[in-house]
Amino acid sequence: MTREESEEAPDEILDVIDFPHPCTRPSLNTLLTILDLLAIRPPSWDGPPSSSDSGTPAAATLSQKEVQIIGNPTPWLTSLVSSPLKWLPTDESREIIWETASIRLSERCGRTAMPSLDRSFRISNELEIKIHEPTLDGDNLGLKTWGAAYALGKRIGGDEGMRRGIRMALSGSDSLDNMVLELGAGTGLAGLALAGTVNSILDRDNGTNEAAGIHVHLTDLPEIVTNLQQNVDLNNSSIPPSTKVTTGILDWRFQPTAEAEQEHRYPLIIAADSLYSSEHPTLLSTVVEGWLERSESARFIVELPLRKLFGGEVNDFRNLMVTKGFVVLEEGEENARDDWGESGESMTCWWAIYGWQG
Repeated sequence: MTREESEEAPDEILDVIDFPHPCTRPSLNTLLTILDLLAIRPPSWDGPPSSSDSGTPAAATLSQKEVQIIGNPTPWLTSLVSSPLKWLPTDESREIIWETASIRLSERCGRTAMPSLDRSFRISNELEIKIHEPTLDGDNLGLKTWGAAYALGKRIGGDEGMRRGIRMALSGSDSLDNMVLELGAGTGLAGLALAGTVNSILDRDNGTNEAAGIHVHLTDLPEIVTNLQQNVDLNNSSIPPSTKVTTGILDWRFQPTAEAEQEHRYPLIIAADSLYSSEHPTLLSTVVEGWLERSESARFIVELPLRKLFGGEVNDFRNLMVTKGFVVLEEGEENARDDWGESGESMTCWWAIYGWQG
């Protein structure tokens, strides 16, 4: 065994066949310890897929040792859920075991069946964004974080070409309010990444007075905005005082424009993974046309996964943007990850910085 293999090997291996059967009347602490070891963490999107990303328990500690669980724990979990647990001291303790075992079972039924998640995403060495994802309900896809949003957030945090485009938009705006609009913000990861790094992008001190700051406005559908606001609140300590972050409802189907709302246009608009319906290319391009400031420095930044299912929508969107008077100033492709699939989905994302045609 090499030194590297020795360092990566777990200190302890537990086989599910050694788990205590309910008939042995295990203690409450024993059951809670095992259930904690069986918790499944969300897949990591940093680095290549691994077995630990595909529905296996997170690294846990038992007496400060790393523990690996082998075998299928589903029958043991089912035995707990179906047991009356009469030996446990209180009704409350029994409810805790039943509920926790049920959660461990749901975690093994795929991403759509998992309970609510609290996740952290490293945007840069200086910034980590905390995100709460509620249990997925019906078609509310905006309640989960998509890989393209993370890819865009990291690009905002560290790619100089992207940061140059943002700097151009916010430094060249004629508007008194340097406002950024995120369309289809979902859990808000990309917009919060921008809010947390915009001062460094503009080479401003985080103590800059509020009057000279930036306003980042995150928008989505009504059923998404409550959780979106919760994520804004979760990250208050990571956002500099000079940057204001707000949330609001913006339904693309109504195709609003700045003129219709009697509001200023935005010098910078961002969006990530916004096309998952045949009508979305038209809606998204129209909303951008209606809300982007009509200036040479204005920018629209977008990142979209190149999925086979919606490849036509991406092409339609790109063609529509040309017809509406936009030009791609910079673009590229990058690899990203998502939660779907046995080991998390590896995918290619296309990103672009748009401006108005001269």
